[in-house]
Amino acid sequence: MILINGNELTIEDVCDVAYKNESVSLPEDEKFWETLKASRKFLEDYIATGVPTYGVTTDFGDSCHNQISVEKAGELQRDICTYHGIGLGPKFDHETGRAVVLARLNGNVKGGYSAIRPELARMMVTMLNKDIIPVIPQLGSVGASGDLTPLSYLGAAIMGQRTVYYKGRICLTSEAFKAEGIEPLLLEAKEGLAIMNGTSVMTAVASLAWKKAERLAKISDFFTAVTSEITRGKDTPFVAKVSEIKNHKGQCESASYIYNIIKDSKRVFKYEDFLKTQIEKLDGKGFIAQQNKIQDRYSIRCAPQITGVYRDTLRFARELITEELNSANDNPLVDIDSGRLYNTGNFYGGHICAACDYMRTALANIADLSDKQAEVIIDGKFNGLTENLIPVTPPDHPRAGLRLGFKAAQITISAIRGEIATYCFPVSLTSAPTEALNQDKVSMGTISARKFAEQIELLFLQYGTHMLAAMQAVDLAGKDDFSSFTKKVYDEIRKISPFVEDDRELDKEATEVSEWLKTTSLFA
Repeated sequence: MILINGNELTIEDVCDVAYKNESVSLPEDEKFWETLKASRKFLEDYIATGVPTYGVTTDFGDSCHNQISVEKAGELQRDICTYHGIGLGPKFDHETGRAVVLARLNGNVKGGYSAIRPELARMMVTMLNKDIIPVIPQLGSVGASGDLTPLSYLGAAIMGQRTVYYKGRICLTSEAFKAEGIEPLLLEAKEGLAIMNGTSVMTAVASLAWKKAERLAKISDFFTAVTSEITRGKDTPFVAKVSEIKNHKGQCESASYIYNIIKDSKRVFKYEDFLKTQIEKLDGKGFIAQQNKIQDRYSIRCAPQITGVYRDTLRFARELITEELNSANDNPLVDIDSGRLYNTGNFYGGHICAACDYMRTALANIADLSDKQAEVIIDGKFNGLTENLIPVTPPDHPRAGLRLGFKAAQITISAIRGEIATYCFPVSLTSAPTEALNQDKVSMGTISARKFAEQIELLFLQYGTHMLAAMQAVDLAGKDDFSSFTKKVYDEIRKISPFVEDDRELDKEATEVSEWLKTTSLFA
C-alpha cells in the first residue's frame, strides 16, 4: 500500500503501482483532509464574490475574457473534458494509464492547492484500486497548458464516459463502473482544470521510461567489461584512482562496476603483467615495432567516461522527474495560508522535457558505444578470433566459405544505433504558438517523454543483438577464462540462444534476449 500525500512519491512507487498493481491510500490524519476542505471552501467563497476566476467563471485560454455566472461553473468543467476529446493515434498501455492516474492524484492532493473536493481524490483512489484505468491516446499534447487533451480522458472516465482498461480488456467506463458498483462523479467548479491542466502524462511516461533506462547503464558497462575480456585488454582504465582524479561520480561508478567484473578474469591483463609478458624489451635497440599496443582503443579505454555521463544524466533526470511528481502543477492554484488565488503557469512541462531531452542524447551515446564495441568483437581484423565470429572452419571443411556468422547482426546493430541517434533533437526547441497565440511558448514535454520511451525500446533491441555476438565470442575464446559474472550472463543467454555453428535466423532470439535484459536480476 502506497500512501499518497502529494510530497513523497518516488519513481519506484510509480513503477510499483503501474506494473505490480500496488494499491494506494490517502492519509488518515485530520489535517490532510481539513486542508482539502478548507481550500475547496476558499475557492467556492472566492468565486461567489463575482470576481472573474480563470477557467472557473471564465472560459479557457485566449477566451478568458468571457465571464460566466457561478451557476454555470460545473457545466464549464464538464465541457472542457468534452471538447478536448480529440486525442489521436496509438493508445498508452494499461500500465502507463495507471501511472498517469497516480501522478494526477498526487499532484491534485498536494497542499490543497488544486482545490478539488475530497470525493474527487477518493474517486481516483477507487479507480486505481479497482483497476479501472482510462484509455488515453498518445497524440494531442503540447505540454502546456499541461497535458490537456490526454488528461481529458481521465476527467471523462471519472464522469463515467469514454473507455477504460478493465479486467484485461477495453470496455465502456459505464460498464466497468456498473460491475464494481461505482457511481460516476460529475466534475464541479475548477475540477476539470485540476484534472487536465497539469503535467501528469509526461511525468508518468518519463518515470516509467527512466526506470527502464536505469538498468541500461549496467548493461553498457558489462559490454565494456566483456569486450575487454574478448580482446585481451588491460585493467588500467577501470582502476579506481583514474576516475577519482577525474571527479565525476558517474565515471567512478562505471569504472567500479566494470572493474568488479574483470578483476577475476584471466583474459584481462594487469598493466604490469602486460608489460612483462607482452612487450618485447629494447635490449639496446634504437627501435622496435611492438606486436602489442600498450593502450586499448577508445571504445574500451574511454568507456567509463562515456557511460559515466549516462549515469550522471540519469541522476539529474531522476531529480527533475521526482520533483515534478510531487508538484502542484495546475492553474489557478489556491493558497489558503496567504488567502490568495494564483493565476500561474506550473502546468508548463519544461523540466520533464529537459530531463528527457538530456536523457535521449546520453542514451544515444551509449548506443553508439555499443555499436563500436560490437564492431571490435565481430570484425576478424580486431577480435583475435574469427571473421564475423564464425566457428573455426578449415579450408577443406564442407561449409568453408558458406558461413557468414554475425555479419548481418553487426549491420542491424549499426542500423538501430543510427535510428536511435535520430531521437536526439531537443524536442523543447519545437515549441510553436497555439490556441490563438495564448499558448505562445509551450514545453512539448509529452512528446519528449514519449520519444525517450520509444528510444529505450530500440536500445534494448540493439543490446539483445550485441549480447548474442558477445556470447558467441566468449564461446570462440573459451569461456573458462572469462570472469565469473560473464559466465553467469553466458549461462543465461545460452538458455535462450545456442552457439551459432551454421548460419541461422537470429531475429527471434535477439528479441527474446532483449526482453530478458529488461527483467533479469543480473542487471537490476
